[in-house]
Amino acid sequence: MTDVPIDLPAPAQRRKLTRPSAWWETAVFLVVFLAVSAPILFLVLGSFSSARLPSEFTLSTLSFGNYIKVWSDPTTYEILSDTLLFAGGSTLFGLVIAASLAWLSERTDMPGRIWIYAGLPMTLAMPGMLQAMAWTLLVSPRVGFINKGLMAALGLQTAPFNIYSLTGMIFVEGLRMVPTAFLMLVPLLRSMDPSLEEAAAMCGARQHAVLRKITLGLMLPGLVAVTIYQITSALEEFEVAGILGLPAGIFVFSTKIYSVLHMTSSLPSYGEANALAMLYLFVALFGVYAYGRVIGKAERFTVITGKAYRPRVYPLGLWRWTATGAAMLYLALSVAIPFLVLIYVSFLPYVQPPSWRAFASMSWDHYEEVFQSEGIGHVLWNTLVMTATTALAVVVFSFLISVAVVRSRFWGRRLLDQLAFLPHAIPGMVMGLALLWIFLQIDKLGTTLVGSISSVIIAFVIGYISYGTRVMNGAVLQIHKDLEEAAKMSGATQWRVFWRVFLPLLRPAFVGVGIWTILHVVRSAGKPLILTTGADNEVIAVTIWNLWDQGYIESVGAIGTLLMLFLLTVTLLIRRFGFGPTARILAGP
Repeated sequence: MTDVPIDLPAPAQRRKLTRPSAWWETAVFLVVFLAVSAPILFLVLGSFSSARLPSEFTLSTLSFGNYIKVWSDPTTYEILSDTLLFAGGSTLFGLVIAASLAWLSERTDMPGRIWIYAGLPMTLAMPGMLQAMAWTLLVSPRVGFINKGLMAALGLQTAPFNIYSLTGMIFVEGLRMVPTAFLMLVPLLRSMDPSLEEAAAMCGARQHAVLRKITLGLMLPGLVAVTIYQITSALEEFEVAGILGLPAGIFVFSTKIYSVLHMTSSLPSYGEANALAMLYLFVALFGVYAYGRVIGKAERFTVITGKAYRPRVYPLGLWRWTATGAAMLYLALSVAIPFLVLIYVSFLPYVQPPSWRAFASMSWDHYEEVFQSEGIGHVLWNTLVMTATTALAVVVFSFLISVAVVRSRFWGRRLLDQLAFLPHAIPGMVMGLALLWIFLQIDKLGTTLVGSISSVIIAFVIGYISYGTRVMNGAVLQIHKDLEEAAKMSGATQWRVFWRVFLPLLRPAFVGVGIWTILHVVRSAGKPLILTTGADNEVIAVTIWNLWDQGYIESVGAIGTLLMLFLLTVTLLIRRFGFGPTARILAGP
């Protein structure tokens, strides 16, 4: 039998096979560059503008007046202090809970760990806005069910708890941050080589000393990275701070920007809002820079080797069921209790503490009002169009960016990767404000971006490509280049390679990013509140905010209950598609 010679491609030809077409790389780079740099440019220019309205902006109106007015106001420094306390306090509170749950689930013999793995991702289905509203109904000084019950039982003259405080804001926001931190910490504990811990134990170190000096020491880079990521996320939080802080006059930067833009006694101070947003942006950019530095040095603490091992399991002894009870308490505080509160008030004719008379007065009236109310169909249609289009666009753009960054030799691939991650440093309220300036300038050419659903979609797509590219980068790296080369040697074009090679192999990542995007788009109110100008582009989050602001609490309960059921269904889909080859997609960037 004679050997048949096989002509293998030369190295130069092999490199060419793995290089996508330059024209679309350049097109993707230009789109991302404009999408990220243009809002920042107009945010800076707007902060110097003395024009009454963004539509009246010209270079001749530039001055330092907004900065002088903002930074000569003592309340600005109070807002800065409260913002840092809110972000830092909620991150610390949430991270302590998340780290404890992750350690108990991964490294101990706590019973019922499967319920923790099942329940923690489900908490993502509870929007922060609805969570804050539910806790308001529970612990409000005036109508809070818990406060009313304690006052009646203990004969108190004043309410023992006040959710309208910085402590209340930190509590609710901390609960909201736990699932993301948990899903980011679990892989650190699961992949840790136990040999160092065993060596310390053999040298006579006590269990708590091993945990403090070895386990926490090895996890330190990951913990720092998660902490910075969570603080950056907390800086852009609007819903919890708006629901709990505004009634008490407690402002953070996001709620202050919102209040400046929604003045009723005078024209909104757009320039002052931009000047406030600039500091907000610098703080967030520093957080992302620090996050990148920590991630870049994480290899110093690498402890994963090629040798198979099982993480060391610590026996809890008599504390086993206590640990399970503590974990279930978190799930109750985060999801179960707020959900039950929303269901309860949705059936009441008016808000009242639980009693036999309250249960006897329940009806479906508010659900009927929701479905029969004028404009609800248009709001639901806007929400559907917004979520579907945003999810599709985020998946497509994230994939193209990741292929250009990971697979190509495009000259700007490193800059493209950094530009794609940069929107994570731009808080949602700031991004909405910056895009508002851009859309108003574009509308001078005869377009109608302002007040359209397209404006909200653009804002969300820019904001979420940072998450999508982090996921896609890892997923694309897992696909060996030989598969692409084999397809191209068979005559397949680049787009056919995308369709026949990448799409089947990356389907779990595509689905995961799409569902994650839908989950966050539906629950976010910051960007829509800035960009919504009427019924034409109103979405469900804005409707809930307006109903709450106008005192229609029972209707909020009805819509919130329906929204929760929808998001719980979506979360189940996340679990269905996430625990495969790309189960890490829920862990965040």
